[in-house]
Amino acid sequence: MVTADFVLPGGKYSDQEKQRQFYDRFLPRLASLPGIEAAGGASPLPFSGDDMALSFWFAGRPDPGPGSHVSAARMTVAGDYFRAMRIPLLTGRTFNERDAKDSVPVAMINDAFAKKFYPNENPIGQHLILDGAKPVTVEIIGIVGNSRHDSLAVAPDAEYYVPLSQNPSRSSYLVLRTGAANLSGLQGALRAAIHEQDSEVFVPDVVPLEKLISGTLARPRFNMVLLGSFAGVAMILAAIGIYGVIAYGVTQRTREIGIRMALGAQRLDVLRLILFQSMTIVAIGLGIGLIGALAVTRWMASLLYGVSAHDLFVHGFVLLLLAAAGLVASYIPARRAMSVDPVVALRYE
Repeated sequence: MVTADFVLPGGKYSDQEKQRQFYDRFLPRLASLPGIEAAGGASPLPFSGDDMALSFWFAGRPDPGPGSHVSAARMTVAGDYFRAMRIPLLTGRTFNERDAKDSVPVAMINDAFAKKFYPNENPIGQHLILDGAKPVTVEIIGIVGNSRHDSLAVAPDAEYYVPLSQNPSRSSYLVLRTGAANLSGLQGALRAAIHEQDSEVFVPDVVPLEKLISGTLARPRFNMVLLGSFAGVAMILAAIGIYGVIAYGVTQRTREIGIRMALGAQRLDVLRLILFQSMTIVAIGLGIGLIGALAVTRWMASLLYGVSAHDLFVHGFVLLLLAAAGLVASYIPARRAMSVDPVVALRYE
């Protein structure tokens, strides 16, 4: 999945009719390139850092007046945008060649839009009045699945789409779905396809959509790496602390251990004793830590994606990891306690 930020020259394509004609010729040619499964255009493109929210109202409903209209994200799309982005059509139809300049103005909405503004009725065939210098009434012809626009961590919101053929613009993002991950030759093929239409048009660089998505994740990824590093250091320090405390305790109890062994205690009995007492302390610490984690992680919810701040699997995994670290830190001094010589221990000061 690749994109390219495409802009037509202002001097030559200031007229909307010329913009429309260029895209009508160019996008089908682009879709016919070898290795291209679907080609389309969008403005603004998801994860590009751009957004456009415009207000509107519903035909047939009481108008609350200027300044009181609702708004939703608006996207202008062209070609096989929905197929290229693999956004499913839920009901109705997508834009096609019938939706031309002189045709009835049309729009499509996503599922979130339908559930938000038409919870108890069928949106297909309904009309929206789009605000602007000259308000335009459009007919809803289809509903598509939701897609994330700003970030993977932000839930999909209401969006509506209008066709580029009825709303031409000089700038748009080209959207190409290729049949292979290897992009070699695609840049040259794009240049040839553009210059077939107009040799003066600048050829943009092809960028994987994954790169745009990665850019939106840069800050949360850095934050989580930083927090993870601190957590790793904290666990190492905790393990060292447990080892130090248990080792010191074993040293202080050398005489006691010797007496136990002189009275018949086996080495495994000593190992179980030390481990049980040390792991009891670790368990108390884990319990306190779990309560603190459940209280604090809700403040980290904005840093998480695809997992709840109170996810039981994650908390359980961390508890097992910390318990294992505590067990290893306790086992070393407990193992040392097993090797205590009762005769030497009885004389230990």
